Formats: sequence, structure tokens, C-alpha cells
Amino acid sequence: MEHTLHTIAEHLHGRLIGSGVTLIRGVSNLETVKEGELTFAEDSRHVTLALSTRAAAVIVPSDVQQLEGKAGISVANPKLAFAVALELFHPMAPPTEGIHPSAVLGENVQLGKGVCIKAHASIGDNVRIGQGTLIESGARLGDGVSIGEHCFIGPNVVMYRHTLIGHRVRIHGGTVIGGDGFGYVFDQGHYVKVPQVGNVVIEDDVELGCNVCVDRATIGSTVIKRGTKVDNLVQIAHNDHIGEHVMITGHVGFSGSVTVGNYAVFGGKAGVVDHVTIGERAQIGAASVVTKDVPAGETVWGFPARPIRSIKRQLAALSHLPAILQRLSGVAKRLQTTEARLKSLEQRTPASSRPRTRPAQS
Repeated sequence: MEHTLHTIAEHLHGRLIGSGVTLIRGVSNLETVKEGELTFAEDSRHVTLALSTRAAAVIVPSDVQQLEGKAGISVANPKLAFAVALELFHPMAPPTEGIHPSAVLGENVQLGKGVCIKAHASIGDNVRIGQGTLIESGARLGDGVSIGEHCFIGPNVVMYRHTLIGHRVRIHGGTVIGGDGFGYVFDQGHYVKVPQVGNVVIEDDVELGCNVCVDRATIGSTVIKRGTKVDNLVQIAHNDHIGEHVMITGHVGFSGSVTVGNYAVFGGKAGVVDHVTIGERAQIGAASVVTKDVPAGETVWGFPARPIRSIKRQLAALSHLPAILQRLSGVAKRLQTTEARLKSLEQRTPASSRPRTRPAQS
């Protein structure tokens, strides 16, 4: 597949730099770009690097006017334009439709126009699937599940009963939605299970990576609001409420009844204890353990997680510790020497010439 640079510039709503007849046959990053391909540069440093590559053209920030003879496209957000260009060169295959003969459908299943259900998928009773949705091989949808339009449900995804999914949701292979929350009461030497009678609600434009677990609520709903993106191997526990457009990277774990504000960001392997509230636009550093509420807009890191400002001050102080210890060691040696000299002087001074202490007066 090839496109002229002029065609790509129009598609990206960008300003053309240089010749628009340049043929582009692919898109790549700065490290791997080859002759005839388009790449992108987010800032002036990367623009300099791009000029030294064999790229046929470069997507650059809007303040760049010329590229020393190389062609390009100037846009407000080069990384976003790069993503759009990738989609131009690698369009998704048009969805097929129909039900594979090996798929199993329960009673009262409602299918929208253009739904595709692939091999060995299992659909329970009273399930609704919206227009243009793809159900991949081996997926299992429990009774009463509802899925919106133009969704992608990956291979071997499991949705327990009464899970509600919005429109344009993408759920990748191996993810389990609606399994029981982890709730027990200890009584007379053993654990008694607390029934998990709620469900999971996932709103529009959410994406869940591979092998994510979203537990059903004990009572009510575990909720993931619209636009949130979840990486692989994430645990979202019962009664959690995840806000809009939250970014959750791999191996993050939420305990039960956690509330997360809109646009919060979680670094890999972060953990949040139960009943904690994370404020809007808060940022949680990688491998942090959040044990108490985080205010809106705060950035925290560490174990336990603390404001990044205090962490930086502590780390700066720690960098001086070797020199401080060395100085303390010298002081200790000098004290030992002084004590030894005083003791030696006391031993050589006759007792009669030593200052006498006055007896205490009553």
C-alpha cells in the first residue's frame, strides 16, 4: 500500500512541508524507519534525529517551518498524527458477520445487524449483542449479559451473568468479567463466603487488555466509566468505581470499594488498599502502595505512597548520608582519643591535688 505525502497530509489535517508527490509506503518509528517510510518527531531533539535517518518524510510539531530539504507534515500533535497514519496504512479488516456452526446460543438471544460469533463461543439465555459486535472463538457470555454496538470481545473472554457492556468496548483475550468478589467472614475457625449478588458495568469506549479480572460487586455494581484504558493482568475488585478516561498500566491491583477519579493515571504494579479514594487527575507511581486517600491532582510514589515532593527531598537527603556518616565516624574517633587522654591525665594527677567536691547541704 502506498500513499502520496499530499494525501497523508490531508488525512492528518496537517501542513505540507516540501514535495507532496513523495510516495510513502509505510510508517515506522525513528529507530527502525527505512527508505520510503514516514516517521514522526515529537520535539526539536527528535527532529534533529529524524533528519539523520533514511525516512522519506517526517511528521513534526506545528512550529517547524522547514526540514533542511526533507519532506514532512506539520501538525499540532505528532504522536497522535503518527497513530492516525498507522491506521491509514494498516486498516482493520472489515468485520465478517454470521454465527459459526459450532457456537452455542441460549434462549431469547437478541443479535443486532452484522454481529459475528466465531467458533465455540457460548452465549447464555436472554443475552443482547449490539450491531457490528464481534465475539471471538471460545468466548463465554453468561445469562442476561448485554453488549453494545461495535464491540470486540476477544478469544476466551468470560462474562458472568448480568454484565453490562457499552458501545465500542474492546476486551482482549482471557479477561474475566463478573467473577465473584473476594468476600469472607471468619467464624468459629473457618471462613464463611459472603454472597456476591451484584454485577459489573462497563461504559462506552473502554478497553481492557489480556487477562484482566473485574469482580462483580457484593451488592450493586462494580463500575468502569467511559474512555478508561486498562493494560494486561490488572485486578479490579468488587464494588470498585473507576472514573472516566483513567489509565491503568500492567499488574496494577485494586482492593475492594476503591473510588478512582477521572483522568487518574496508575504506573505498573501499583496497588491500592480497600476503601481508598484516588482524586481526579492524580498520578500513582509505579510499584507504589496507596494506603490512604490521594487528593485530586496529587502525584504520589513509594511504599507507602507519599507525595512525590517529599519523596524527592528524602532521596536528596539520602544522597548526603555517606559523607555525613564519614564525618560522624571522624567525630567518634576524636571523642575516643579525647576520652583516653582525659583518663590518662586523671591517672597521673595525685588525688590530693584534684578539686574537691563540696558536700551537699541539707
